Amino acid sequence: GVASIAIDGAFDDWAGVAVEYRDTAGDTAHRDYKGYGGLHYTNDTGRNDIVTCKVGVGDETIAFYAETREALTPHTDPNWMMLFIDADQNHETGWFGYDFLMNKAINEQSTTVLRYDESAQNWSEAGAAEYRYDGNRLEIAISRELLGLNGDVVTFDFHWSDNPAELTDPIAFCVAGDSAPNRRFNYRCLWNR
Repeated sequence: GVASIAIDGAFDDWAGVAVEYRDTAGDTAHRDYKGYGGLHYTNDTGRNDIVTCKVGVGDETIAFYAETREALTPHTDPNWMMLFIDADQNHETGWFGYDFLMNKAINEQSTTVLRYDESAQNWSEAGAAEYRYDGNRLEIAISRELLGLNGDVVTFDFHWSDNPAELTDPIAFCVAGDSAPNRRFNYRCLWNR
């Protein structure tokens, strides 16, 4: 059914959203090990360990919820809690399939919604979205019209990523920070009124 989510940082209204998307806990552990032939491997990019996600489809917005194992780092951190959306579920469109990106440009309580521009082969500003976070929880709401996800049946894919390496391709999800779901997989939301 229709979810009524207020982006206020209180999170109580998310209790009514039963479907949860889970991610592996503990996969942000820093690594510092000796390798073969004198090599040494280090990776300290693990930061926010995403464990639970939810989606709430409302009449005018789609709200997203993410919960981390420990308190979230400040939103001023680089590549902080980015949300990728494949609105048309077509890998041939967008940036490796992703049509929209949130939290690449972010301020205190709103974030820029970026749309991938096929002709220019880069991200361009498409609008804004409201978000709040407190402790280990984050919520963000995006206009359904902006995403092109109107009607009584909505389906799309999404992917959270915190602190990935340079975004040249989705392999960045595999080698740095944390992603939910892991590596290059996506969650799928299928909603009907």
